[in-house]
Amino acid sequence: MIVTVDTNVLVSGVFFGGIPGKIVEAAREGAFTLVMSPPLLTELRTVFARPKFGLDPDAVRLLTADMESSATIVYPRKRHRVVTGDMDDGAVVDCAIESGSECIVSGDSHLTDMGVAEGIRVVTPRQFVDLLNLE
Repeated sequence: MIVTVDTNVLVSGVFFGGIPGKIVEAAREGAFTLVMSPPLLTELRTVFARPKFGLDPDAVRLLTADMESSATIVYPRKRHRVVTGDMDDGAVVDCAIESGSECIVSGDSHLTDMGVAEGIRVVTPRQFVDLLNLE
């Protein structure tokens, strides 16, 4: 299954574990095909570098490289402008559309409230864990 996971879920999984942590671990283990794009990797790197996480630049690089090594990188050719209200969410949808993702996993209401984005199901982390029987 090809899946685009929003950076908010990946960051939560790396730092706090729980249900998002199960998704990060499943991606590392190859339970699904995680797809990311350069804009999503940039956003991930930017969030990892926030002072509240207390990471030095080397740790940020290592964490980002770890997530990148678990993913297939796609290069969206088009901005689909499906999401209103948060431009960062547009990058998630662009990645999902261009990669042929079967679903988007997000904790962001801009996406989850849509339910479906351009024919791609949008699910919460809990719904995704249930879908893959990760517990």
